Amino acid sequence: MPEIENKDDPVDFTYKVVSFATTPIMSTYLVAIVVGEFDYIEGKSEEGVTVRVYSPIGKKEQGTFALECAVRSLTFYSKFFDVPYPLTKYDMIAIPDFSSGAMENWGLVTYRETCILVDPLNSSQSSKQWVAIVVCHETAHQWFGNLVTMEWWTHLWLNEGFASFMENLTTDVLYPEYKIWDQFVPNTLIEALMLDSLDSSHPIEVDVGHPSEVDEIFDNISYNKGASVIRMLYDWIGDKSFKTGMHSYLIKYSYKNTETPQLWAELESASGLPVTSVMKSWTEQMGFPCINVTSQQEGADRVLTLTQSKFVGDGKANGGSSGSRWQVPVSISSPGKEVTKVMMDREAEQTTVRLANVAASDWVKLNPSVVGFYRVHYSQTELGLLCEAVKSKALPPVDRLNILDDLFSLIAAGKAKTADGLRLLQSYKDEDSYIVWNNISQVIGNLSIVIADQDFYSDWERLILELFSGIKKSVTWDPVEGEGHLDTLLRSLVITRLGKAGDQEIRQEAKRRFDLHASGGAQVSPDIRTAVYSVVASMGQEEDYNTMLRLHEEADLHEEKVRIGRTGLAAFSNKTILAKALEFSLSSNVRAQDSVHMIGSVAGRRQGRDLSWQFFKDNFVLLSERYQSGFLLSRLVKSCSAGFLCEEKAREVEQFFTEHPLSGSERNVAQAVETIRLNTAWLTRDQADIANFFKQN
Repeated sequence: MPEIENKDDPVDFTYKVVSFATTPIMSTYLVAIVVGEFDYIEGKSEEGVTVRVYSPIGKKEQGTFALECAVRSLTFYSKFFDVPYPLTKYDMIAIPDFSSGAMENWGLVTYRETCILVDPLNSSQSSKQWVAIVVCHETAHQWFGNLVTMEWWTHLWLNEGFASFMENLTTDVLYPEYKIWDQFVPNTLIEALMLDSLDSSHPIEVDVGHPSEVDEIFDNISYNKGASVIRMLYDWIGDKSFKTGMHSYLIKYSYKNTETPQLWAELESASGLPVTSVMKSWTEQMGFPCINVTSQQEGADRVLTLTQSKFVGDGKANGGSSGSRWQVPVSISSPGKEVTKVMMDREAEQTTVRLANVAASDWVKLNPSVVGFYRVHYSQTELGLLCEAVKSKALPPVDRLNILDDLFSLIAAGKAKTADGLRLLQSYKDEDSYIVWNNISQVIGNLSIVIADQDFYSDWERLILELFSGIKKSVTWDPVEGEGHLDTLLRSLVITRLGKAGDQEIRQEAKRRFDLHASGGAQVSPDIRTAVYSVVASMGQEEDYNTMLRLHEEADLHEEKVRIGRTGLAAFSNKTILAKALEFSLSSNVRAQDSVHMIGSVAGRRQGRDLSWQFFKDNFVLLSERYQSGFLLSRLVKSCSAGFLCEEKAREVEQFFTEHPLSGSERNVAQAVETIRLNTAWLTRDQADIANFFKQN
């Protein structure tokens, strides 16, 4: 609330007595008081709300972009919901060491520096995009979470799922050049699908019996799956009904607590559609369906038969009961035709769809734009037609990446062979879209974990070089006039993948630019610094490690320190150097909020997998005392233990955490162990198949 009085303490004149206006009715977890020395910049929204961004002394101009985002998003939400922001001021503040990315305290939102400060000379476009997303997320909470608050942590997703959906909707309106909905699929939806395929996942609405359990559900289910199913709902009922329902919900329950059914009731009333019965199947049970597609040609028409079963990471057929079925809004596209929409009933054994005038040679794709939260298993014939559509780019980028991602998920579950996926990968040699390459990079990362210790790993790197050879020719080191935002992001991705796979031309140029940058010469563009640091680190020279240590110490912008730590110091291929990086991560030179991510970055390298796990065990007492039971520690548990590839290691991880229990990390331990076993099974199942593929290619 705004300050209403500031006067000297009548008893002790070295103190000030500051009085603030009375708050509205609110939850106590949303109260914040910050004391310190800060600069600030100020603006006003269209509605007259005073907006300020507080920053460390001397850095107030770095809050300019976040201020713009906050001012514009306040106005956007006020109009979208037709519900005004209820306070007279909206403050945002950069906190030097902060475990969360941000916290939506009502009228005083706290942020990590990297989530709110943008240096025009040294911040990358990806960092600027991240600031926009986080500010739009926290501003959405001023309505979802603050004005209307969940009844209990079981309904956390009402806060986080909706804020995660709205952050994308709002960022897309304010900054359409980011093409944020295209990025949503690989960055948000797919991440949720990966976690939700595990037996150790949880429903969106999960019973929380003790406060220690709360930290574990601040995860990709509450945030990313929540956002994904709301996006699916929004697409199903339409923008107008969504806005009407949201307005009614916010007005009816202002300054009150709610549960999920109350939201469904308002959206159902606004749309006239069975929102409650459909959405309960998505929020009250964990997992998601895999839609199996078979087809036959009947004259000029294609007739599809759709069946659903629960998608599970180990591929076991345990999803046949009605409790593991969903009401699924399914969309179907084909060349030159209107999208066909059907609702798959959870009680029906199968759904038949007739597509008029679709020839036998035409591709048919389910889930265009990847709005639905499900995977699709095509017949070999249908998949073959889609592969040709990928090569010819007859499908939009988001649908091209969806074909690849669904197939590799089926491969990981044992429903297809890895060689089939590798052959499909080769269909993407002429790809030009950043979001598709981003997904290809994710697929490469996942398979690299599985085959990390195999003799044919060098063949895998050769395939990566061949795959990226086409896009390498069209990507330049320096910006091209008029290039788009996604072109800028693509440059860093391509340089990184080629350099780490051993492209000597890329490595030499990265080293040249790094040496110039480090010696005070031509500075590396912030948009490719991550790429340059990671490529130089992959070559593993101690001299370069020491140079990065110096740059880390000299950096004033925290974004730069994080960049050097995670993608430089923690990315070397030399185990001796990685051991030094691990020790450095817990030194006074690295903020506690960043240590976890730096250790996790080491664990993500095949050379650092065993080192980081041993380091975690050796420093268990220090780490558990430093982070207590918070979600940073839970994430570290998972990142340090999930990369192994044998049953012996799975049992070792289980045994360690049985002997060293961490309250609030039980689910993360279970997910790490399950991931080890799934990847081990994948390797055991397909090792010979992959080796044979490389012999033939």
